[in-house]
Formats: sequence, C-alpha cells, structure tokens
Amino acid sequence: MWSKLDAYLFPLPAAAVCPSGTFELDVASGNMQWSEGMFGIHGLRPGDVVPTFEVLMAHKHPVDREPVRALWADLLEGGGQGALLHRIMDARGRERRVFSAIQAVAAPSGRVEQARGFMVDVTQSLRIESQHAASEAIEGAFGHKAVIEQAKGMVMALRSLDAEAAFQVLATRSQHANVKLHLVAEELISAAANGKAREVLEGY
Repeated sequence: MWSKLDAYLFPLPAAAVCPSGTFELDVASGNMQWSEGMFGIHGLRPGDVVPTFEVLMAHKHPVDREPVRALWADLLEGGGQGALLHRIMDARGRERRVFSAIQAVAAPSGRVEQARGFMVDVTQSLRIESQHAASEAIEGAFGHKAVIEQAKGMVMALRSLDAEAAFQVLATRSQHANVKLHLVAEELISAAANGKAREVLEGY
C-alpha cells in the first residue's frame, strides 16, 4: 500500500493539506488495508474497526451507496480504473464529500484479485469555494446597486422625474435592449463622464 499521500486542492490556504488516505482490497476475502488517513476521513482511528469492503460501503451516503457499489462491481468484474466524487458519513454522523480513485488489475486468468486506490476529503475545499462564490455574488449585487442608484439619480436630474419613474426609464431600456440593468446604468454613467449623458438618455 502507498506509504504516503499528500493532497492539495484549490482554494485551500497555502500549505493546507486535504485529508487523504489509501486502501487495498483483497477481493476473495473482502478484507481491506486502510492507511491512517483513510481511518481519519471516516472519523476513526486505526484499531477502531477491522476494515472490510462492507465497512467501506456502510459509510457511503445512502443516496450514493448504490452508484458507488455499481462502479466497484464493474471494476472487479474485468479490471480497470475508476474515479468518482461522492459523499460518506463518518463515525460521528458528519457528511463528508470525498474523491476516490480505484485501480483493479486483472490477473492472467482474467480474475481481479486485488484492487487499490486513494480517497481525498474535499469537504473543506468545496465549502471554501462555495463561500467565495457567495461573497462574490453579494459584492456584485451591492456594486450593481450602487451603479444603478447613481444612474437613476442622473435620470432624475436630467428629466425632472421622481425615483420610481427614473428607475422605470432604466428598466424599460434594459428590457428593450435585452441588456442587464446594471449594464444600462454603466452605459449612462460612462456617457456622463464624456459629457454625453443627455444625448444617450434621449435614445432611451
């Protein structure tokens, strides 16, 4: 079994290591060898359980268990390599998202006697990526709002309209031109910087 496996995955902080582990399966007996990292991903310590194929399957998320079992069955039938992203439930009942790669090598007889692979816990990396995406969406929303408010103020001043009517001018332009509202606002602000706001607004 591989003695060491370090896994790094964006967007983890520099030098942060994803929990990872390796495994080997003896097909005939169903017994497995797990590295210390493999136990850790499952919320266990070496010696807590005797690793077997069924123990491995028991920790799969109920929704993902059958697809994972089907992949294993296909590989153990004729050999080959496979990989998948799926969920497991650790010994504490926590859901983890893991990436597994499996290699099953067929003997000259055509039978697969052993398989081995590795597993990487990508839960933290996916969580950070999701948080980044949410933050960017929020920042973008506030940024767009500021631009729209600025453009709305220009329309109010140039056409002597109240806030609601000025917003409607921008919204109508957005619909007719099939352009997002914040882009319409940016167009007007850019025109104002060149002294052409009134001219552009006449086209609305």
